[in-house]
Amino acid sequence: MCEIRGSNVEIDALVLTKFNPLLLPTAAYYAWRLDCRLVYDLFVSLYRTAELRDVHPSIVRGLALLEGMVLRLPDDLLVGTDQFIDLYSEMYGLPKERFVRLPPGADEDWFYPREEVDKRDTFTILYWGNFLPHHGVGTILGAAVELRKKPYEFVFLGSGPEQERYQQMANELALSNVRFEGFVSREKQQEWIASSHVCLGIFADDPRSLASITNKVSEAVASKKAVVTEQSPAIDKWFKHGESIYTVPPDNPVGLADAIQTLATERDRIERLEAGGYRVYQQEFDVTSIGEILEDQLFS
Repeated sequence: MCEIRGSNVEIDALVLTKFNPLLLPTAAYYAWRLDCRLVYDLFVSLYRTAELRDVHPSIVRGLALLEGMVLRLPDDLLVGTDQFIDLYSEMYGLPKERFVRLPPGADEDWFYPREEVDKRDTFTILYWGNFLPHHGVGTILGAAVELRKKPYEFVFLGSGPEQERYQQMANELALSNVRFEGFVSREKQQEWIASSHVCLGIFADDPRSLASITNKVSEAVASKKAVVTEQSPAIDKWFKHGESIYTVPPDNPVGLADAIQTLATERDRIERLEAGGYRVYQQEFDVTSIGEILEDQLFS
């Protein structure tokens, strides 16, 4: 613990949020001056994000080189899962001891159970996010094709680099059961979450996807919603299929369609998933649990 000169403020660590590798040298300097730990949120790699957003390859290579150098400065690197520890350790050549597994939580001012809100009359399957390639939105549209004759509606919230392509795909396939709402306010998002029957995670057969829990999943279980997402070692670490989450094979539209059909016809399963997923959130992902992990891993 250190003390800022001329004040009574005591500092245990400086924490730098994600997407700020350029600030790491400055943060490292101040951490050294204050004799504090430097902690960096590596929940998402900036260079891999740039790569997914189709940024020019020369910029991507530059970001990779930059991150490879400055990520050696922090004392601790925060990541979401053990699988990301393996992935980033190999990617950047960093010892695994430098990583702290901190599961993704949710902003509890917004994501919490709203059981007083009635579900929509039409069975509604909800996705929200940035439409990145490794989210597997194409798999969701494939499931919509399989279920096009069923009285279900797939609703997409958000924007991102692949949004227009997926909208065009849905139009070309004449998917009347698919609805793109675009970017909506936080209040509108919460209304959609509360009134939907099932919330979706990610479905791509990609190393980053398989290593991830994703905010979609943690936000949905914090809201006490039934979640369908792809099966992966990261998900299996905390959740159990059929009890706290419903998992399907990656990149498998038919498997996703079968899962949705099962939940639509057996509504009691949805209630079990809602309760089971929320228990996992309270035990592992809420603010108190995350704070305990940080205290134990960084300062014990």
